[in-house]
Parts: sequence; C-alpha cells; structure tokens
Amino acid sequence: MGSGPQGTSVGRSRRFFAERPLHPGERVLTGPTAKHAVGVLRLQSGEHIVLFDGSGVEFSAEIVSVGRQGIRVVVGDGIPVNRESPLSLHLGVGLSKPATMDLVVQKATELGVAEIIPMATERSQGWLAGKRGKERQVRWERIAQEAARQCGRNRIPAVAQMAHFSQVVRQEAPPAAVRLIFWEEEARRGLREVLAAQGPASELHLLIGPEGGFSSAEATAALTAGFHLVSLGPRILRTETAAIAVVSLLQYEMGDLGVTR
Repeated sequence: MGSGPQGTSVGRSRRFFAERPLHPGERVLTGPTAKHAVGVLRLQSGEHIVLFDGSGVEFSAEIVSVGRQGIRVVVGDGIPVNRESPLSLHLGVGLSKPATMDLVVQKATELGVAEIIPMATERSQGWLAGKRGKERQVRWERIAQEAARQCGRNRIPAVAQMAHFSQVVRQEAPPAAVRLIFWEEEARRGLREVLAAQGPASELHLLIGPEGGFSSAEATAALTAGFHLVSLGPRILRTETAAIAVVSLLQYEMGDLGVTR
C-alpha cells in the first residue's frame, strides 16, 4: 500500500527516489522528498529508509539528522534488485484529457511498461502547445517516478516527447518486435488470435487511440507500416480503460503478472 506521493513502504523501510545517482557515503536529501519524509511521514534520526535512483539498484540508508536544509543520510552499499517485466512494452497513447493521460502514465508504470509515447493524432486534443506541453512533460515524468516508488520498480519507464502519429508508426523496431494498433472498427481479429499467429515475443509496440479513436486513414497507415489491427471486443473502451486492459492482458500472457512466486 502506498503511503504518499514521495515515499512508499516496501517491507519495513520507506522508499524514496533520489534525483541524482546514488553512491555509498553521506548524502543530503532535499526538496519534495525531504519535505514529505519529515512533514508527512515524521521520519527521525536513526530510522532506516530505502533509496533508488532509477539505475536498477536499491540502497539502504540511515537518517543521521533532520534539519531545515534537508535530511542527512548515510547511504550503504547498493544491491541490484530487478522487478522489471521480461516483456518490453512500448505504449503509444493518443493525447486525451489531462486527467486521462495522467492516469495512463501512472497505471502503465505500475504495470511495468518500458516506454510511454504521447501521440498527436487526427482526433486527439490539442492542449499541449508551447509552455503547457513542457509543463505536462515534466508532470508525466514525476508521475512515473512516483508510481515507480509505489510499486517497487527500480527503473522508471521513459516518457517520450510528444510525437505525431505518423512519426510513431514510421519508427523502426527490432525485426522480432510485434506491433499492434487497437482499433474499434476492427471486427475480425482479437488479441488472442493475433498473438497466437505471431508466436512468442519479448518486445511489443502498442498504439491506443485518443477519445474518439483512430481514423480510418491512421489505421491504414499503421497497417501499411507493419502494425496488426486488433479488436478489443464489441464494447467501446475509454482510452485509459483500453490502455490498462491491453497492458494487463499482455503482462499476464507473456510477462510477469501470471507468474507464481
């Protein structure tokens, strides 16, 4: 269970993201991390915490002192801890309402995607121009960091710069990668059928439409570029529902959600 946006409980120690690379020795934690640890969690000298910097390594640390300038900690040796899925998922999402995009970034991170690509499509909302786009990019990166804290990931998924749909479908992918576009007007082939025809895969590139879905021209362009058209059934799913459902199904069938530990 998460304890807040900046720290979460894994085992008996609170867990925090460090903005700069970690090394054994003394370190001062400042900014939102320190504020949350002291002001909300009321951590004190002598308590133990866990730090990670996105490199795949966890560091145990002990709080030495708490002051206005931040929290002084002694960082111990790092231990590689891998909680990443063996399935590399690259998720392209058509720009939707801000709350929808925030939710997709958060849940996709928790479900173990490797990359999230916001896409401008024919029917996507155009609210990411100029300064607003830069601010939203920073926000998504923060959401991914916070979600990684909460779920125990030691690597943070890449949140790509917003790209146009045409750029995304033209991007090269490894020959063995499977590329899927989920389109509500596709009535013949579902996910199970497509995966069975493709066979085992370790990397998938997924395209989910915005509110309003993909246009026929976009579906045709993706098909021409090597994507497979896939149906998600007879009901029309919201963008966030489709993204969460697709990633969950793939992680269960081919990733680590179906693994019994």
